[in-house]
Amino acid sequence: MSEQDNPKPQNLKTSERLVWIGFMLFFVIALAIYIARGDGLEQDLNETHRDLLQTQMQLQQYTRHEVPRPVALGLTNAHIQDLQRRGMVRPDERLADDLVQRTELIPHEAPEGETFSFRRDGIHVLNHQWVLANFEGGSAHGQLLLAYEVVLGNVHWEVLESTLDRI
Repeated sequence: MSEQDNPKPQNLKTSERLVWIGFMLFFVIALAIYIARGDGLEQDLNETHRDLLQTQMQLQQYTRHEVPRPVALGLTNAHIQDLQRRGMVRPDERLADDLVQRTELIPHEAPEGETFSFRRDGIHVLNHQWVLANFEGGSAHGQLLLAYEVVLGNVHWEVLESTLDRI
């Protein structure tokens, strides 16, 4: 056997040490990368928590006061039954139909050569006493707030307020 076939025990220890140092160096680098990624993710998480807290504080400022419930518009079942007892079938439709025919209730003068008329889709029954109605002519439009009362199936109208806008 030659000396080359049987390496010296000193050489094995050195090469073994180099392999172990290489593995250790690899694991240290991998650990450093893992820790760095963890720190970056932790910073991202902290920023997200900070943004969430800020948003919650803004939301609390907006909702600090009690938010009122929306007011229900239109006729209630009790009002519909009351109007039916007074002789009015399908009150919403009947009120709108009656108002469309009553253009004399519009207290404004139409521009020359034009006439005002109520817009059927612009008539809103607010409750059992009031109606908000949109009207228009060629170059002007407006709104009326009307009070109404039903007696024996007939509607009696009273103009409470009106606006007119010229285009």
